[in-house]
Amino acid sequence: MRILGYILLVVLAGVFVMTGYNKVVGADMMVQTFDSFSYPKWTMYLIGGVELLSAVGLLIPRSRVLASGALTFILIGAVGSHLIYGQYGAIPFPAVLLVANIVVLIVSLRQMEDTDIEAVQA
Repeated sequence: MRILGYILLVVLAGVFVMTGYNKVVGADMMVQTFDSFSYPKWTMYLIGGVELLSAVGLLIPRSRVLASGALTFILIGAVGSHLIYGQYGAIPFPAVLLVANIVVLIVSLRQMEDTDIEAVQA
């Protein structure tokens, strides 16, 4: 089960490397999406950078909670933006990523709790 969890983390991190990279390099699709939201272009670069850093953070146990939390907020914004601007066909992808990040966040928080409990008992 642990191996499957790590494989899923690597896949999730890979998705954020791709989406973050596309934002940082200003891929046409990302520019069009941010323009359709009337968001300043710098927000695309900022979000892309956070996605890239968080992708790495997902793979490091000590930073996993922070990385997953940051990505969860970004994904809430993505789903909300697509809802507000009526881009309903674009919602499933960030929604699935949002659920996956929430699962990672919950599992990581529980692992931290277990570690803290073990440290107190020792």
